[in-house]
Amino acid sequence: MMIRRISWLAPAALMLFAGCSASDGTDTTAEANPCAANPCAANPCAAQEVPVEAIRQGDRTLDAHGNTDAQLVALGAELWSDASLSGSGATSCSTCHTGSGTTAMNATFAEPYPHFVQMAKDRAGMDEVTAAEMVQLCMAIPMATDPLDYDSEELAALTAYSISLQEGFEPSEAANPCAANPCAANPCAANPCGG
Repeated sequence: MMIRRISWLAPAALMLFAGCSASDGTDTTAEANPCAANPCAANPCAAQEVPVEAIRQGDRTLDAHGNTDAQLVALGAELWSDASLSGSGATSCSTCHTGSGTTAMNATFAEPYPHFVQMAKDRAGMDEVTAAEMVQLCMAIPMATDPLDYDSEELAALTAYSISLQEGFEPSEAANPCAANPCAANPCAANPCGG
C-alpha cells in the first residue's frame, strides 16, 4: 500500500513543481496539468463514505415543480455551472464535464438509463443507475456534498439536463482528459465524474 501511494505521489509532485515554474512568475499549473481543476487531483477519492441509501431512487419520483421539460433542461444547464452546489463551493458539474458538457463522460453514457456505470459499481455497489442516481452519485463523490432531495427542483433539472446531453453524445468522444497525466495513476482514473 505504501509503495503504491509513493508511486502515485512521485509523478504528481514532479508535475506540480514543473507546472509552477513559469519564467515570468505566473502560476501555470492549470495549463501544465489538465487535472489541476479536477476535484480528485488533490484527494484521490480518499476514504469518502458514500450515502448509498440517499442516492438510491427506489420508488421515489422526481418533481418538476410545474416546469415543462424545456424549462427543466434550461434550469439544469444553469445549475451545471453552479459551484455553490458543491461541498467546497468551488466545484460544479462543468468542472469535470467541460465544453459541451460531455467531456469526461464514459462511453456507457450513450446507453439509455438505467445502465451500468463503473463508479457506481466501485463506490456504491450499484450494478446500474438511473439518471437521477447518477446525478446523486456525482453530488456525493466529486462534488463532495449531500445528495439532493428527490423532490427538489434542482435534482429534476440536473437529471433532465443530463439526459438532454445524451442526444448529441458520441461514445468515441468519451475520454478522460487526465489519461496522459500523473493523475491517471490515482483511484479516480476510471473517471469519477463519468455518466
